[in-house]
Amino acid sequence: MINVKLIKKPKNNGTPSDSGIATNGNGYNTGGVVKEAMHAARADLAIYSERAGKANEAIHAQEADHAKLAFDLDPDSPVRDQFLSRIADDIAEGRITFQQGLTAVGLAIFQDGAHFGEFIKSLYAGKGAGIDKDGNAEFETVRVRSYFEAMEFIVNRLAAIEGDQLLTEGDTIDRVVDNGDGTFGLYLHSKWDGYFTAQRENNVLKGIINTLSTGSGLYYTCWLRVNSVNAALNYIEVTMYPDDETPAGKNYPPCELMKIARWGNQTDKTRQSCLYLSSTEGRIVKLSGVTKPIIDKSNYGATFGTVPDFLIAMGLPLIEGQDYVYARGLIVEDIIRIDYQGKPIVTFVDRGQWSATADYYNEATNPDTGVYETSDVWYKGCKYRCMKTGTHNPPAWNSTDWAMIEGNPDFTVEFAETDYLFDSDNFDVTLVIIAWLHNIDITQDILDTDVVWTRYSEDAQGVPRVASDNAWALKRAGAGKSLHLTAADIDFNGYIPKTIKFTATVTLRDGMGNAAAEEQAIFEY
Repeated sequence: MINVKLIKKPKNNGTPSDSGIATNGNGYNTGGVVKEAMHAARADLAIYSERAGKANEAIHAQEADHAKLAFDLDPDSPVRDQFLSRIADDIAEGRITFQQGLTAVGLAIFQDGAHFGEFIKSLYAGKGAGIDKDGNAEFETVRVRSYFEAMEFIVNRLAAIEGDQLLTEGDTIDRVVDNGDGTFGLYLHSKWDGYFTAQRENNVLKGIINTLSTGSGLYYTCWLRVNSVNAALNYIEVTMYPDDETPAGKNYPPCELMKIARWGNQTDKTRQSCLYLSSTEGRIVKLSGVTKPIIDKSNYGATFGTVPDFLIAMGLPLIEGQDYVYARGLIVEDIIRIDYQGKPIVTFVDRGQWSATADYYNEATNPDTGVYETSDVWYKGCKYRCMKTGTHNPPAWNSTDWAMIEGNPDFTVEFAETDYLFDSDNFDVTLVIIAWLHNIDITQDILDTDVVWTRYSEDAQGVPRVASDNAWALKRAGAGKSLHLTAADIDFNGYIPKTIKFTATVTLRDGMGNAAAEEQAIFEY
């Protein structure tokens, strides 16, 4: 059985209620309660809206703070350690992967090159790796899986040599055939497929064998001349030089494993030179004009290192134990010579006549010529050496800018006039001194107090008038560089001596030892 509960809706009897709900007479009025309930709901909604607004404002404020913090992150924030800077030098502690590759255009670190590890650029002592801005790379090893393409290969390998090493055509003997007539047939080793010897007829060969380390005990040098060459078979026929035509005075036959090299050629001038490095002699030698095993001084084109014996025999001022360069010719732009302390040795350059506008140097580099120079000049017929770089003062005896090294070193004095007319009745003469040093008039440098005037005269009997002359000198002391003479200086109470001498003695105080000179004016009657 199903129970059904019926609820009936009251009918509207035409009487309105505040709530808009009609009730019958048996019901009760609920309009006021409903109103209060509605007002309460509205109040709750208002409070809820106000609270919601404040909450939104707080959220917005918090978001603004976060945005401000993100825009201007504190420098000490640990968050900074999570990112790499794009405007300052930075270091990534982790591995960086560029998913879409890496473009270096515009990135300064790649514009100037890149370094990997502790990079030290050196072919022998370097470490790390680096690529410069021009694309030059330096690193330890490279492994190429397909192919390696390059314009040029330059191989650098550290090697040490013992004995002598000839830089010329060389071969190794594989087999020797004694022809029985003083000649030998030599089969040469093929260094690679298709190799053929570069030896030519009339070559002078030097051969060395050293098998001491293998126990065979062979160690000697032999000298051979090439008679013929079969390049296709790598075969040459040679003749031994006589003992007396070899440097050691003893020659030996060729043998297997011997190294042979061209020393010169008897006829072909283009094959008469070679370069050899000798650790036993301690020098590098360029030979030229070699036509036989024994060489002389004419065959030494150039040497570097110890001096050959023929140079020592010439008695040159060589320092024992020092290395020298010897060459027939020398073409250079600059020669910088230094002493044993490393100080440059100056070059004295004669610059001709002194000029007030020219630049002169004392142990300094002339920028126009590049020469480490001390300048010499000529002035008034004397040669002077510059003692101060950049001076424009003229040379002078009392100038520290110059030193006189050649010319007239004497200090001399003379009178301005040398021709005097002697008239005892009307005697009026002025003696004026002129002082000279290094052919330069230095009268202005002479002090008046450094000029002393004296007189010499005799009486009628020819006896010197010492007392009178001394009295005259005292009277004319301080006359200076000029002396005015009248008849009173020569007339002795109506008596005029036959000869009167007036002497000017001048002292030059140069600070290194005074120099003196004198001049005499002799008046004879």
